[in-house]
Amino acid sequence: MKYRCTHCNHTFELSDHEFQRCPNCFWTTSLVNLEEESAQKEINASKPVTTDRSKTRSFFPIPIFFGIAVLGIAVIAVLISIQKGNFKNLKFKAPLLSHLGKKQNMEPPGPSEEGSPVRKWSVDQVAKALTEAERTHLSRPFQITVPRQVTEDEEKILKKQVSFPAKLSEKPVIVPWKKEDFENLLSTEQKSRKIQLGWNYERSLNRIFEKNYQAAMKAFDQGDYRLTRTHFIDSLSFPVYRNNRQLYRAVVLVMLRPFINDVIGKIAILNQYLVGQNYLSEVNSIFSTYQALFPVLELQEWEKVLSMITELKDQVNAFEQKPKDQAVPPPASFAALDPEIQSAVQTEASPKPEAAINLKALTVDLDLKEKVVRSNTAEELTGIQKRYQQALLLIGEGNWEEARNILRSIEFPPELVEDVKTKLEIIDKILALSSLDQNQPTNKN
Repeated sequence: MKYRCTHCNHTFELSDHEFQRCPNCFWTTSLVNLEEESAQKEINASKPVTTDRSKTRSFFPIPIFFGIAVLGIAVIAVLISIQKGNFKNLKFKAPLLSHLGKKQNMEPPGPSEEGSPVRKWSVDQVAKALTEAERTHLSRPFQITVPRQVTEDEEKILKKQVSFPAKLSEKPVIVPWKKEDFENLLSTEQKSRKIQLGWNYERSLNRIFEKNYQAAMKAFDQGDYRLTRTHFIDSLSFPVYRNNRQLYRAVVLVMLRPFINDVIGKIAILNQYLVGQNYLSEVNSIFSTYQALFPVLELQEWEKVLSMITELKDQVNAFEQKPKDQAVPPPASFAALDPEIQSAVQTEASPKPEAAINLKALTVDLDLKEKVVRSNTAEELTGIQKRYQQALLLIGEGNWEEARNILRSIEFPPELVEDVKTKLEIIDKILALSSLDQNQPTNKN
């Protein structure tokens, strides 16, 4: 909506929810809605103009003329005083909050650094913009109790326990092939490809399966995973077909591809498990220290807990920075495999240490606990209380910017943060109203 100020003749725009005042001279009673004024002019123009000569004669009494002359002399004297610099040192100063609600006189405008007048909000105007509840809250102190009662959210963080890595505690799972599955594979492949391997060669393949693959599953059931992996590798040691290596790779390895892939997948599972077992003792030590935290947390011995968390985080960092051995030494029989099978095993079955052991969840949990514990130590709470008291003093002096900066630095405890949040909202409102430099007004839609 467009408005015109009849006091300074400034034209500007204001939205419906904005405070109705002129951004140039700050008058609130001199605003004219341009749309309504334009409509009124059209109505007046449509009416016939009649004049009454008997009423056009003006009468100007001598006392009124004399009063205007005195007022003009006073205005000239004020302007001369401004030019001489008598008001040079005048500045806007907010009074103490205890006087915020009292009526104050509007300060006269003073020159800015560029020489143009700076129009200021009076304290009375700022005070009227605040509610009684806002003025009360702004001056009301908050005292932190030491030790303080932890909140429900803080208690949940402190009581939460990260589980031991599942991949280290869980045994590997393997689904075995039966002898009938292997025999059906050989029969199906020979029929579909119309290639007969021969009775003697087919029998040699079945013997390798019975001797090595079935031995691997027996060792697996007994929990000997290294021996299981050795037997699986031996089950891939097929005899060269017709003493022709090219024919062997083109026929036998292609026919047996489903079985070969399944065995390599099982070797990969075992390799991954064996890598995790290499780090088991260190991880057990870390989680043993972690479990020792909780009895101390129950006692709320914050300084001691903080020291234990620091030590535990150092232990985790040292473990994660240690080079991880990605290679699991293969058995001697691995060298007897066909080079193509060796390459496939090395590529597809190599373990991934970062997947075997991941302490990310533990690290995140320790960071959260450390934040809660640190914010409850007597040293931290005392420091926060001092900063808060300093902000209250600045509020009392009307130093809004400095007070706001200090309040923004307060991040705990939660009950104090709620009080700080409300004070910041009120200070932002005051700063928006008591802007010192209004020489460059901006029109807002």
